Amino acid sequence: MAPGRTPRCGRVPEADSLYLLKVNVGEEQPRQVVSSLVKHYKEEELKDRPVVVYCNIKPGKMRNFESQAMVLAATKDKGADDEKCELLAPPKGAGEGTRMMCGALEAGSQSATQSVKHISKVWNQVQPLLQTNGKCEAMFSGKVLTMKDSPVTVGSLTGVGIY
Repeated sequence: MAPGRTPRCGRVPEADSLYLLKVNVGEEQPRQVVSSLVKHYKEEELKDRPVVVYCNIKPGKMRNFESQAMVLAATKDKGADDEKCELLAPPKGAGEGTRMMCGALEAGSQSATQSVKHISKVWNQVQPLLQTNGKCEAMFSGKVLTMKDSPVTVGSLTGVGIY
């Protein structure tokens, strides 16, 4: 997981619910991300926005566009008509590519040595342990996720899962 910034955002052709984002995460090239955020954010709200990205996934295709990462969001009532979604926000001063910490452990520190197949399986184990606390801070397995000693946060959603 890493902080990023979205210099470009546009709609996916013939897909009412999908955006195509370019996300800078401190690598040589921005990552392309396809995300179903249309219901929750206007295109203008996503341009040049700081986000938190789960980078260590196997690239997949959505509507014939490759998605190379996931933009993380806290979600209440996932899948329901009244679903509410808020993007995770890196703390101020966390530049693109800053590593996320979970207590004393660096989040994703083993990923560089893992196979893509293994990394994709890890998400299914990690995701159920990601949630927000009563202070709108992102947590993994009960520990606050931080960057540069400050918490990763959301605007208002407490006690919900992060996807």
